[in-house]
Amino acid sequence: MSKQGSKKETIFTLFLKEHPEIIQEIIGIPIEKMKMEYNNGSQRVDLHGVNKEKKIDIYVECQITTADMNHLEKTKDLINNTAEGYVIWIAAKFRKDSYIKEIQELLRNSPRKYINFFAVEIHPDVVELLKYLNNQYELDVLTNLKVINKIQQPLRLVADHLKMPPTHIGKAFIGERQYDFSREDEIKDYLLDQLLERMPYYLNFHNSKKHLQNSKVMQIGGGLDEVIYHCAVRDVRNRAFVEIRFGRSKEEWYQSFKDREDLLRREIHPLIRFNENNRSIGVYLSPNPNDVPGVVMKLVDVFERFIKYFSQYTYGNKRIKDSA
Repeated sequence: MSKQGSKKETIFTLFLKEHPEIIQEIIGIPIEKMKMEYNNGSQRVDLHGVNKEKKIDIYVECQITTADMNHLEKTKDLINNTAEGYVIWIAAKFRKDSYIKEIQELLRNSPRKYINFFAVEIHPDVVELLKYLNNQYELDVLTNLKVINKIQQPLRLVADHLKMPPTHIGKAFIGERQYDFSREDEIKDYLLDQLLERMPYYLNFHNSKKHLQNSKVMQIGGGLDEVIYHCAVRDVRNRAFVEIRFGRSKEEWYQSFKDREDLLRREIHPLIRFNENNRSIGVYLSPNPNDVPGVVMKLVDVFERFIKYFSQYTYGNKRIKDSA
C-alpha cells in the first residue's frame, strides 16, 4: 500500500477504531467517540475513546512489534500526565516482564491516580494480515479490514493493574465538540473532521495534524515523497483552495498532468489551475467568512475528486506515463 514505507501500525489502529468491541472485551466497559492520533496536551496518543456512563477517558498505545523501551517511556509519560482513566498498551509481544512491572510499580507509587492499566498482546496471525493489507490499494484498505475479523481472538490480555474504584465517575468530556471559527487551528480541525467523515478510506485523514500556529494552510500527505496536498478555508490572500504540489523530483509528474489539462478539468473541476513556479495544481474559491461550514463543504467536494483521481498514481498501479 505505502510506496515510501509501511503503514501497518496505522492500519491496525484503524481496525481497533472501527471495531471498538475488540478492546471492550478486554477492559470490560463500552467505548465511544474513538479518535486516532489524539492530542492529549503534552503528547499524542494512538487511539482515544470515552466511556459515557462513567465519564472516563480510554487511552491506547499501539505497536505491532515487540514491546520496547520507547513505548514503555510513552506509556509512562501518559500515566504521569493522566489523573484518571484506562491506559492500554498493545504490542505484538511482551518478552520483558520488567516493562510491565515498571508500569505497575509506577502506579503503586501514585496513590492519587485512578488508572486501570492493561498490557495486551496481538495474535501473530493479525500481524501477518496487516502485511497483506499494507500491500492493498490505499483507498481499499478500510473495506478490506474485515479480513482481520477471521481471527477469533485478535487480542489477548497479558497483565493488568486496576486502581479505579468500580463506582468512580470521572470528568471526561462526553459532549459534542463546539468549534470556534475565530481561531485558525479550530477551523483546520473542523476541515479535517469533515474530510474524515466524507473520506474515511483515506488513511492520512485519520491522523490528526499538529497545526503550525501561524499557518492558515493544512498539509496532507499525498502518498509519495514530495507529493503534498495543501488546503485552506481562508489563506493570507483570502482564498479557499485545494491543491496538490509536486516537489522538484516530481517535475515529470507535474508536466504529465498539465499536458492533460482538459481531462483534469472534466475529472476534478472546470476551474482547475496550474502554477509552474511551485508545480501546483489547484482549485481556488472565494470564501464567505460568515459561512465556514458552507466553504468547508465545497472544499470537501473538491478534495474528494483530487483524492480519487491522483491516488490512482500515488498509491495505485497507474504509471505517470499513463496520464499523458
